[in-house]
Amino acid sequence: MDLYSTLSLWLTNIRALVELDDFCRQIWKLYGEESLGEDDAERLCEKAAQHRANLNRARADGSALPRSCYPQRPRSQRSRREAARGRRDPVRWARKRRLARMQAVRPEFAGEFTEGESAALYIVMSDCRRHGKCDRSVKEIGDRAGVGPTTVRNALRKASTLGLLRVTQRRQWRARNLPNHIVVVHRRQIDWIAKFRPNLGLKSYPTGFKKAVSTGSFRNRLSSRPFSPRSDGASGGLKPFSGHDWSTG
Repeated sequence: MDLYSTLSLWLTNIRALVELDDFCRQIWKLYGEESLGEDDAERLCEKAAQHRANLNRARADGSALPRSCYPQRPRSQRSRREAARGRRDPVRWARKRRLARMQAVRPEFAGEFTEGESAALYIVMSDCRRHGKCDRSVKEIGDRAGVGPTTVRNALRKASTLGLLRVTQRRQWRARNLPNHIVVVHRRQIDWIAKFRPNLGLKSYPTGFKKAVSTGSFRNRLSSRPFSPRSDGASGGLKPFSGHDWSTG
């Protein structure tokens, strides 16, 4: 598909006048860069003018198309205050509190973040330790941490301001933006997560621990057996308990 056909397809998917103005600016920018011919640019501008008239007519008739081709979430009748005071999901709430207590950030920076932000940073630090980076979307980080997208964005912004993380936005023109590219840049934080074991507490657990060898005295306590006396002990010392034959009658 050539550039003219691609731009024509994008034009048919535009639902807002602001996006249409940006589309026209991009056409003349491509024409100035000699990536688009003059005839193609004029034809696209004529189609854009016709599309603008259709959008204005649909808005006047009250039959305007939705701004997005994705399914729209029904608008809630509750106010923000009522929604904030509503009942929270107990599973997400417990996950947020559990991950926040695991302290994925160094103690000198932990006081700068709320409980939800600490849980979100736990997910980020887990991926950075395992893969060297975190390229999950904001919504995915929030779902794993049990918090909302706004809390995740606040955590990333604070961590970037403190110099813990470097967040690179990967924007795309006329397409959904790619997830941010997040890496840890603070040297002491890198050493901290190297000793840290962020395994999310879901399926995998750290391995390599040696099982402690139980002592004989511990086995004796478990089996309710008395300690054996020393054979060279002094007379009159402790002696083993004698068995008792309990009579039943």
